Amino acid sequence: MLKKIIIMLISFLVVSCATVNPQLKNEVKTRYPDEKPFEQSDFIYVQNTRLHYCLWIVDSGRYQQPKGTILLIHGVSGSTYNWRYLAPKLQENGWSVLSVDLPPFGFSGEKQAAGASFDPLPKDSNSRAELLWEATEKLVDRADLPLIVLGHSLGGRIATHMTLSKPDQVDKLILLAPAVYGNSATPGITKYWPFNTMVKKNSSRFMDNLSIMRYVMNKAYGRKVTEEEFYGNVAPFLREGVPEACGEWVIESLDSEEPEFGEIKAETLILWGKRDKIVKNKGRKLEAEMKNASYIEVPSKSHCIMDTDSELVLESILEFIGDEG
Repeated sequence: MLKKIIIMLISFLVVSCATVNPQLKNEVKTRYPDEKPFEQSDFIYVQNTRLHYCLWIVDSGRYQQPKGTILLIHGVSGSTYNWRYLAPKLQENGWSVLSVDLPPFGFSGEKQAAGASFDPLPKDSNSRAELLWEATEKLVDRADLPLIVLGHSLGGRIATHMTLSKPDQVDKLILLAPAVYGNSATPGITKYWPFNTMVKKNSSRFMDNLSIMRYVMNKAYGRKVTEEEFYGNVAPFLREGVPEACGEWVIESLDSEEPEFGEIKAETLILWGKRDKIVKNKGRKLEAEMKNASYIEVPSKSHCIMDTDSELVLESILEFIGDEG
């Protein structure tokens, strides 16, 4: 924890250099325009919140009907971009795939009348789980077909809440480097003075600093990100008001308790990078504490294993859901 605090403080001390230049911003926005960042992009209002989502529908020429639906949930600072490898492959294997950006991340949300928030909802994981349930029910005609919920990092935490709240509706659960332990997916110290004041005052400067943004991405990927990876991840943060909204989210995103994952009955697959630098690997511990879980260790120091180790992750998922071979 001390190391994370020191890194955070150093980050705020160096925010004066390498800010986003207009040329780079224009190039990124050309590749990922706010209103249509991806081919499958669309928007829907749920609970008075503007949500960006992507829906991959199976080829009716190959499949009479989908095998079911896989809901993909990103983590802190993530977005639909992080599923660019897995989603099309799962679709090719006959699954409808839905990914929803959770504000203030991705391309969801819009400036509210008060404060910096990009949505009017509470910031706890239970509320996000309820939001995703409602969005899924509006966007997908499941017709009693299986539903698999897959979450990464904070998305894994939200996925456990979804499974706990409606256990009869989740057939299988997949957790990628899940941030399920503790009461928050972000350092708890950021919720209290003086650090909350620092976050609120410096969030826009922090996210305008290319050196810091690239450093964080390199840590998350366990290697240097490519230019394309950098552009794809940074694009949502270039929307007006997003940095301030993220700062507000960091301060307010606090759960009353960690998920009761020991109560989950759904068959669960846990995948985690062996030397994850963002969320410490506790795969064996989590496997032991869940009733029906299996753990696969990914030989990587990446936190974003769906990006960096996509082939192994895909192979493991397909085997788990019965599509191997």
